[in-house]
Amino acid sequence: MALITKFRCSPTNLMSRIWIALILSGLATIHNHIRTAVADFDALGVCLGTSGTDIPDPKTTVQLLHKYGFKKVRLLSSNNWMMEALINQNIAVTIGIANEELPMVADTIIDNAGTWYNANVRPYISKMPIEYIVIGDDAILSPYSEFVIPAMTNIMQVLRRFDQGSIKVTVAVSTSVLEKTFPPSQGIFKARTRNIMVDILKAIAGYKFSPVLMVNVYPYRYHAAGLILQDFATFTAHKPAIHDGNNDYWNMLDALLDAFVTALTRENLGSIRLVVGASGWPSAGNGRFTTPALAATYNQNFMRRIVRRQGTPAHPTKPIDGFVYALFNENKKPGGPADQHFGLLKTDKTPAYSFVVPHYWR
Repeated sequence: MALITKFRCSPTNLMSRIWIALILSGLATIHNHIRTAVADFDALGVCLGTSGTDIPDPKTTVQLLHKYGFKKVRLLSSNNWMMEALINQNIAVTIGIANEELPMVADTIIDNAGTWYNANVRPYISKMPIEYIVIGDDAILSPYSEFVIPAMTNIMQVLRRFDQGSIKVTVAVSTSVLEKTFPPSQGIFKARTRNIMVDILKAIAGYKFSPVLMVNVYPYRYHAAGLILQDFATFTAHKPAIHDGNNDYWNMLDALLDAFVTALTRENLGSIRLVVGASGWPSAGNGRFTTPALAATYNQNFMRRIVRRQGTPAHPTKPIDGFVYALFNENKKPGGPADQHFGLLKTDKTPAYSFVVPHYWR
């Protein structure tokens, strides 16, 4: 009886408690809305690669994200030290499953996907907005291709199990999966990538509303290979370089994005939205193609293009979000000297060149 008496309350006290509960519930709802507002409304983010021996520590990295005004960050692989530093920082986070992790996460016998989620996502759900989980990075046409679909399926099942439908699941692919890109209206997947791409895209389309495909797009590589002119690569052309039906293309990024959309549409998957998973320009490592001035021109124009929420010539009403690659130079990144100099910042925390992160209010 004593226990029962302890929890009795008068009608007045009961109403007070109800009002307090409602107020607390409302505050929690507002808090949750604030946490997700970054992911919902900020279009531009930055990639954080860690293929270096002298990358600044996570706390310093977060300070630099704030200093330069980035509200979204894409971690190319899971990183608990970085996640801890991002707690309550009002920065939306995209987490990648590294290619070498895919075989483990793809295992259908052991619940490795659940283990990965419990270690890298679940502890942080209430502490930061988590926007995407990215299954691999340019894993298609690599030795890890076969693991992408089972890893994706397993992660989707785990998110359903924990009722985390607000986190989008996607993959990041490069333009190498396309057979044709010119003109954009002829975009089509390569014969050897078509089946796996269609299966991936169907899984993405069937998972939830507003499905997303991440595409890594680097006009720099086309220019360095002698395929396109510098002004078309860097958003500085004075006239269209491609005329495709009723559409004129002033820059390579838009042309490649519309080639992807055409390839999707051919497979009846045109409702999938594109996000630029990574795009940037190196400031050194490949002679005249990689000067600080060129890197500043491309990256400044790319970031400006993203925050303006522009569509593409063929799809002007579909804004493209995107991530600039990368926050830091990475002295151990494979691919050659140029690949080690994509950073906006040097690892001593100084800018590789002058830049400003544009925002709607600037």
